[in-house]
Amino acid sequence: MRFRRLVAFHEAGRCVVAWDAGLRLPRVSIYPEEHTRGRILVGQDFPEGPSTDERSDQHVYLRLLAAGPLAVVMAGGRLPDDPQVGIEIDSRRIAVLARRAGLEIDAVFRETAVRLAYLWEPVEALVNSLLMRETVSGALAARIIRATHPGPALQ
Repeated sequence: MRFRRLVAFHEAGRCVVAWDAGLRLPRVSIYPEEHTRGRILVGQDFPEGPSTDERSDQHVYLRLLAAGPLAVVMAGGRLPDDPQVGIEIDSRRIAVLARRAGLEIDAVFRETAVRLAYLWEPVEALVNSLLMRETVSGALAARIIRATHPGPALQ
């Protein structure tokens, strides 16, 4: 799988999971910047506290991190070993943050994989748009996802 397409699946997977979690995204991009090959902007950092709301936010944040590598693998790609790529670094970061939050990492990956499989059509549509444009506004990404969403959300 070409590297640019791999990055598009990584970012599209994250974007769709963010949308599914109700987060508003300013933009999603596969344009290389500073230290990344692509990014989604969600405007939040990993919550530190132990309150119920923050634990819920931690769970959402971990699903966002897991969605990128999972989307790459689900698309038939392979996670690169190059630590400069960022995708491989996400996997390590997920493990560290899951331990800190007291969450089971396998459960986070399983849950995220189920959501991505259910929302795969929007992921592919967003990948196609990213490959044509490199950067997509959050509003356009939401329109693409809604236009290809398979139906009511799973509970």
